[in-house]
Amino acid sequence: MKKIILLIIFSFIYGCANGTYSSRDGDNSDLVYDTTFCKSLARSKHPGYICKNPLMCTLEETNIVINEITQFNAVFQNCMLARGYNYDAH
Repeated sequence: MKKIILLIIFSFIYGCANGTYSSRDGDNSDLVYDTTFCKSLARSKHPGYICKNPLMCTLEETNIVINEITQFNAVFQNCMLARGYNYDAH
């Protein structure tokens, strides 16, 4: 049951993130480089958490996993905004 709830939470989190980034000055030539850089930065600060039992996380571990995903996304978005991109939600 916990695995199903965890899958629903992950699906919801990733399902809501379907927008794109575009440069404020209209020049998206560095978008791939900047996206890769920001993902690398975010992953270095929040590498993720692997549950002790990979088939089922405890409730406490589920909270840690969700927190890591949230922090990763926050660092990534902050980096992209600092590099001059706007997030366009669809």
